[in-house]
Amino acid sequence: MSSVPRRQRFWLPLLVILLAGWLPLPARAQNLTFRTLSAQVGLSENSVSSLAQDRAGFLWMGTQDGLNRYDGASFRVFRGDPQRPGTLPSNFIQDIAADPRGGVWVGSGGGGLSYYNPLTESFDNYREGDIADGFVWAVFCDRQGRVWAGSETALNLFDPKTKRVRQFRHVQSVSGNVHRNSIRTITQTSDGRVWVGTGEGRISAVDLQTGTLVPLADWAPGSAIKDLAATPRGGLWVAAADGGGLCFIDLNTNQKTHFRHEPSRVGSLPSNEINAVLVDQQERVWVGTSRGLCRYDAAANFFTVWQHQPNQRSLPADKVVSLFQDRSGLLWAGTDQGVASFEPRPNAFTQPIPVRFTGPVWAIAQDAAQNLWVGSETNGLIRHDPLTGRLTTYRANPADPQALPEDFIRAVLPDRAGRIWVGTRSKGLTYLDPATGRFRRFRHNPADPTSLSDDNVRCVYQDRQGRIWVGTEGGLNLIDPVSGRCAVYRHNPLDSLSISSNYVRCVYQDRRGRLWIGVGGGGLSQFDSRTGHCRSFRARRDDPHSISTDFVRCMLEDEQGRLWLGTEGGGLSCLVDADKGRFVSYGESDGLPNNVIYGMAADDQGHLWLATNKGIARFTPRTKEFRTYDSRDGLPQDEHNAGAYWRSPDGRLFFGGGNGIVAFQPTAVRFNAVPPPVVLTGFRKFNRWATLDTSITASRVVTIHPRDNFFSIEFAALNYRLSDKNRFAYKLENFNDKWIDAGTQRQATYTNLDPGTYIFRVRAANNDGVWNNEGASLRLVVEPPWYQTWWFRILASWLVFGLLFLAYRVRVSQLLALERVRHNIARDLHDDMGSTLSSISILSQLARTHQQRGNAEQSSQLLEQIGDSSRRMLDSMDDIVWAINPAHDSMESVTSRMRSFASDVLEARGIDFIFKVAPEVTEHRLPMRARREFFLMFKEAVNNLAKYSKAEFARITLDYDNRSLVLRVQDDGVGFDPKAPAQGGGNGMTNMRSRAAAIKAQLTIDTAPGEGTRLELRVPLK
Repeated sequence: MSSVPRRQRFWLPLLVILLAGWLPLPARAQNLTFRTLSAQVGLSENSVSSLAQDRAGFLWMGTQDGLNRYDGASFRVFRGDPQRPGTLPSNFIQDIAADPRGGVWVGSGGGGLSYYNPLTESFDNYREGDIADGFVWAVFCDRQGRVWAGSETALNLFDPKTKRVRQFRHVQSVSGNVHRNSIRTITQTSDGRVWVGTGEGRISAVDLQTGTLVPLADWAPGSAIKDLAATPRGGLWVAAADGGGLCFIDLNTNQKTHFRHEPSRVGSLPSNEINAVLVDQQERVWVGTSRGLCRYDAAANFFTVWQHQPNQRSLPADKVVSLFQDRSGLLWAGTDQGVASFEPRPNAFTQPIPVRFTGPVWAIAQDAAQNLWVGSETNGLIRHDPLTGRLTTYRANPADPQALPEDFIRAVLPDRAGRIWVGTRSKGLTYLDPATGRFRRFRHNPADPTSLSDDNVRCVYQDRQGRIWVGTEGGLNLIDPVSGRCAVYRHNPLDSLSISSNYVRCVYQDRRGRLWIGVGGGGLSQFDSRTGHCRSFRARRDDPHSISTDFVRCMLEDEQGRLWLGTEGGGLSCLVDADKGRFVSYGESDGLPNNVIYGMAADDQGHLWLATNKGIARFTPRTKEFRTYDSRDGLPQDEHNAGAYWRSPDGRLFFGGGNGIVAFQPTAVRFNAVPPPVVLTGFRKFNRWATLDTSITASRVVTIHPRDNFFSIEFAALNYRLSDKNRFAYKLENFNDKWIDAGTQRQATYTNLDPGTYIFRVRAANNDGVWNNEGASLRLVVEPPWYQTWWFRILASWLVFGLLFLAYRVRVSQLLALERVRHNIARDLHDDMGSTLSSISILSQLARTHQQRGNAEQSSQLLEQIGDSSRRMLDSMDDIVWAINPAHDSMESVTSRMRSFASDVLEARGIDFIFKVAPEVTEHRLPMRARREFFLMFKEAVNNLAKYSKAEFARITLDYDNRSLVLRVQDDGVGFDPKAPAQGGGNGMTNMRSRAAAIKAQLTIDTAPGEGTRLELRVPLK
């Protein structure tokens, strides 16, 4: 019992409340999340003056340094280049407008009017002379497809087909300054009329019949008109510069309502400098001022203002110069520090208590009065009153034994008796009596077995019987709130029925009354409170149907009675059969963002919401699908804390982490059900942009040359809601017909494709996983190299046929030549050998006859003739065998035989001779037949010289001259008369000429009686 008097005990907590935490929450604007694109991520320049969306879905942004095309992931910047035709004439972009054909009209300062052709990705430029002047302030495409360009001196109506321009101005009788016809903005009202705002501050309608601009009645020109926005009901919003403020004109009644900044009134415009006004698809009015973005609430006549704050989700700058809404409903605000996109309705994820009051959060709960109780890491226990928004903070006070024992809170539980149970990190258990504001403490006492098992409390749970269960790092406790005595259950290594580990993280009671204990390192235990016995379920590697891990952090039972477990490192497990201990588990490979689950709650639709290290995942048990939400969706943090989760009676879910609390109604979480348009954005060869005849976005066929064996195709999903969550899959038909999951990668690369035709297909999913299965496709024709083309194959086949035919002809020629050789050999054998053998046969018979008759002398003469004939026959046979032997093909062999023959014949006759061979002769060859005929002619010449010349000296030379082999045989003998009959009555000269003709040789004999003989044989060589 405390020694502090009761009255003091009563007033001390009230003082703590008043001094430490009875704090109201500040009023705030609705929770809009802005996502900024700036020069840091590829925008050419941060001042975004205009926005438009083309027919394909690309978002276009005009800046002071170029035109930007955004595809949800990257920018493509278009700038002017005087050296390149088809580029922008000026980089100072004033306004842009998309037309129904898919092109974009661009108005620039000093560059006139330009048209971007999506097929050629080039610009057609119209400057002064084509339009009134070169300074175009505004561009507008009306509902009839007409193109209007507001320049410094006139309104221009441009006909894209005829390239003709019609100009509209105020009549001369209308007084005004030099900016009277300076058209700054253009719009079209619901009745089809086109309205303009001028630099003079005048608002005028276009009169097509008279070709003039008709000023609005009862409108006094003042500040320059920056923007006009028409409403569906015949109204016109007017944004004026230079402090002119905002005005709404009801064109049906000509009634005007002015809005200005009023410092003394909450909900007025923050500035009179109005730069842009937009009426969105829900007819809400958005206003861009020099001091923030506003939304007008007509019912309350109230402007809600968003201004730049020092955080990543804020408007990038207060000066908003342009506003735009894309086809998906996403709003865009162009500022001088980049462009921000945002949803026009509040973010579903909110922080009911600012993080500066909570710090890191480890426990969340609600009492019967719907007060939110938060256990923080550094700021103690916090109570949030949802009706008043006020905070009450309870902090530790070492001097007060009835104060909170520690500021680090790990568990909070409001019980049915109204007590608030609080588990601390290291100072045990306590509960708060809200009526007195005092805490009662429970600590571990080693000397008391009925005290709390451990001072490190991890969870507090009340079952349906009203019992309070406390999980600590030293076991499970059943505590009596009145006496403070605990029934303690600890792990006993000798008792298999004890709880599997003392590290108790969570306790849960299912509908059947069974009590389940999740322990760190011990898996899941089914606890029988009557006996204190446990049935444990542990992870086993040999059983894929066991629990996924032994570290269980949280549990819940769904409407079907299945027990779901959030684990540390094992993902999500479901106990599908308790009797058999059968589990089904889901992890990162199934779409869970992270396998560590800190907290879990179910919504009314049966979805499970899981707090992880990488955001909050929504799991649908029916479809087994995961959807992940993280800081990009508006969560204050991606990493959460164990035990910090709660579901309120109205269905709201609460999760806590290092950056405080997030609360949301599951049904309010937006779902993007629109499949994203899929486009091809780039084609690269060897990592360099390839120039195509038609833009890759519009191309249907691309031809790949053989040398371009490394190329990449880039693609995009034109979904701008959390576009970094877009996912892709692609395939190349005729190469790989299975879809390749590319994740967030936006290009596909291929190398060394075989020649042929392929179809590249890509599909994409938006940020919520909705797929556009039609996607985009491109036909790729990979040309073969020249040696694989049809014409080359035909040519090659003819060449092969020709070579085969040539080889056939060569072979036939060789066979014919061989046949001729064989015929010649046969003829020679028949002529020479046959006749010689016949003569030998006759002579031998005659010799035998003379021998029988005793005519020895005649017989001896006949035998001598037989010997001569036999020697000639052997000599002739030797010549034939030598000629057909391949070993004698070389001229060196021929000349050697010629030298040997000449030596034998001439030396026997006592004739001196010189035999000289030129060195180059040995480098050539004679065919077999030519070699034989050549040698026989040489023999004939030498034999004639030896027999008939009576010479004393002979000269034999062999030269190579003019591709011919030249044989010269010269002697100093008696010579002869070429016209006289041959000596000896032989046919030597005739045979020589015949042999020379056979080998196409030229035979020349120069002789005369008494002058010797000179023979020249010229044999042509190939």
